[in-house]
Amino acid sequence: MLEKLNIKYLIRAHTIVGLFCIFLFYISSFFGTITLFLPYLNQWEFPSKHIEKSLDYGFNIDNKLDEIINKYKLDIKNIEIIPPSFKDSRISISSKNQSTIFLNPNTNQELDTFYEYSNISEFINEIHFGENIPIIGTFLMGLASTAIIFLILTGIILFISNKKKIKEKKTPKKIWFNWHKKISLIIIPFLLIFVITGAFIGLMLNTSNIFSLSVSQYKESNLRKLVAPIIFKQKENLPSSQINSEMLALSLLYKTAKENYKNLEIRKINIYNYKKENSQIVFSGYLNNNRALSGNINRVDITLNSTNAQILSKTNLDQTHGIKQSLSAFYFLHFLPDETIGIRILFSIFGILLIASLAFGYLLWAEKKLNSVKDYMFSAFMNKFALLVIVGVLPACSLLFVLHWIIPFEIIDRDIWIKGLFYTFLCLSFCYILYESQILKIIKVLLFITGIFLFIAVFLHGYKTNIYIWNSFEQNLMVIFYVDLVLLIISFLSIFFSNKISNNGILNRFDYKRNLDVK
Repeated sequence: MLEKLNIKYLIRAHTIVGLFCIFLFYISSFFGTITLFLPYLNQWEFPSKHIEKSLDYGFNIDNKLDEIINKYKLDIKNIEIIPPSFKDSRISISSKNQSTIFLNPNTNQELDTFYEYSNISEFINEIHFGENIPIIGTFLMGLASTAIIFLILTGIILFISNKKKIKEKKTPKKIWFNWHKKISLIIIPFLLIFVITGAFIGLMLNTSNIFSLSVSQYKESNLRKLVAPIIFKQKENLPSSQINSEMLALSLLYKTAKENYKNLEIRKINIYNYKKENSQIVFSGYLNNNRALSGNINRVDITLNSTNAQILSKTNLDQTHGIKQSLSAFYFLHFLPDETIGIRILFSIFGILLIASLAFGYLLWAEKKLNSVKDYMFSAFMNKFALLVIVGVLPACSLLFVLHWIIPFEIIDRDIWIKGLFYTFLCLSFCYILYESQILKIIKVLLFITGIFLFIAVFLHGYKTNIYIWNSFEQNLMVIFYVDLVLLIISFLSIFFSNKISNNGILNRFDYKRNLDVK
């Protein structure tokens, strides 16, 4: 009897917590699945990144570097160069408090990126982490991740406690329950990785003010500022020198660094006191043989004398702080390394399964409330809101791809316009959902709009950049080609399923009954 009572309360707790965080976590999961492919999307949305990948960039930019430093009056105390990578096919050059200059790595030609400051991938990432909700957004996402950990644990307990196989009639409630249970069990390992790291990022790193204040005797509330001097030791500033000295070619210094640090994948180059007597160059990045503990927060490096290529210092994992290694591991698990398309596709499948599990979990709750006269208005509103979150987010997100190419890059407050139109569309979608009583009709319309938006986005991308899907394939711009192709596939599938949805579907049970005759 006691065991049955405990299980009853456990089911209730699982339901209440699930209902509390389901919509928040659904949004995080939906946009989080998209963020798996942000490195690709980021190249698609920036015309200046439409560059054919070269096998060997070489870094023969010495003459161009001199030209840029003189042209833009860069601070020679610290010149920062970012090599081409998976995320950005350009070479970037900058110095402290000055604009970044971008070069085509194949030609050393300076790229015009003056208006390319706004992008949809950043907005999608913001929504994923809850940063679009002022002050408490990231905390709420971290809290939702913590709640999911509780749901996983209670779900496992309920699964283990219910070993009896009783043949029951396949009712809608049974169908929702079985799909929710089966999918959840499949994705548990994947889910634990992301919710634990997500909870850590959302709660520990962003809401640690109390801890920081207590250990600093109320002098510092920002954890990053508090621990930065300890775990992120800054390179000592080199004294300024007035004596000029020729540097070795950057390509030679790059080659020397690679030869003397075999496993180092260089992601950043810093030149201190450029072309001065005491000039130094630092090559930093991650270790190919230990990507998890290096490269994100914890970067390793090698420092050379710029004038003679003498090795001045070499940092390895044994010399880095344990906290930095731990943070790198957390970031590695949550964000994934760059060149891992296979893992990203696999995790995206798990992400889609997670979204489906959350949807079935909600349907299970809605089924229980279906014939309740007392809670009918509340459950009807919740069903409408669930439609907005689960299905309405599809055309709203697709609209972002269209807006990116419709709204001119040079327009003032471009970000505000994009975000404003996104939220306006969501509001209009909710108005339509509230008005329309037939759920399947709502789904059909929203899926059709999704497909149309994505098709338009692919066409607009080609029109604005003069690189259509067939051009990108011919020019070996494979990242651009794959993004266009995936968007077209999703577009056709959305339109296809919109036309195939039957009006006699099981979801008709949740149609809003205006006469409130729910018996």
